[in-house]
Parts: sequence; C-alpha cells; structure tokens
Amino acid sequence: MGQFIWAPHLRCENFKSTRALLGLVALVGVLGCAAGGVTSDTEGLDDLQPVTGSVSFEGKPTPGATVLFFPMDNAKLKGVRISAEVDEDGAFEMMTGVPKGALPGVKPGKYFVTVTWTKPANPEDKDSDMIDLVPAKYGDYNTSPIRVEIKDGENSLDPFELTP
Repeated sequence: MGQFIWAPHLRCENFKSTRALLGLVALVGVLGCAAGGVTSDTEGLDDLQPVTGSVSFEGKPTPGATVLFFPMDNAKLKGVRISAEVDEDGAFEMMTGVPKGALPGVKPGKYFVTVTWTKPANPEDKDSDMIDLVPAKYGDYNTSPIRVEIKDGENSLDPFELTP
C-alpha cells in the first residue's frame, strides 16, 4: 500500500476533501467491479480473438482516445460493447463487454471502427464542454473510413493513422 506522508503545512479543510475524494474513488472502483469488470462468466463472450493496434493523429499518439468496433452486419447491436482505450504510446487492446462483464478480444467478422479523442475545454471546470481532438468523421461509424476484418488467431491491426 501507499506510505503516509507527513505534511504539517496542510490545512484541515484540504485533508478532509482529500479523504472524501479517496473515499469516492474507492467506491467507484468497488461499484465498477461489481457492475461488470473483467469476468469469468463468458456467456455471450465466446470465440473472442486477440486484437491489438495503435492510433495516431498527425503522426503523434492519441493517449486516452476511445476505439469502438461496430459489426458491419449489425452495427446497432444492443447489449455488446467492443472497445479499447488508447495508452500513452498510442497502443490499444480490444475488449468485448456484455451486461455481466468483459473479456479481451473480438469475435471474427468485419467491423466499422470509430475513434474519439476529447479533452475538457476548461480543465479547471468539471462541467466544461469537451473539445474534439480528431475530426468528427472518425467518431461516427457512418462516416469513419476505418474498417477491419478480425480473423481466427492473433490480430495485430495496421496502425490507424488519423488525419485532419
């Protein structure tokens, strides 16, 4: 676990808000695990194949971007989310989620791909509007030019190189 750091200059109000924030973070973590984290209940999560890739915009990584896959034969499929969050280096690993949880991988087939990457307009304001960091065309499967086909076995996708 973490270490206790003595900071006599901290005022009581700061300490109370820090404890409240830590409590909230712990609660969200517990609820997240209970509500559908990685699971061993694989009902609806059969035949998943490993899928990795990377995303860049104007040649630079897109940390925090979200990648979503939509099956071409049923793009409005309900109850299944195929997604990944891009890491600091621009890499991602796809996960398939159902109401009871999620597992790494994607079922074989053809997919529309969307990428969204946003940041708050005002990082100091938690209710701030979000600014798109990539063109809106990438955020809608009807306009995104990215398509993939997932096959049996390892699927290391060609990099998604987004442009303005």
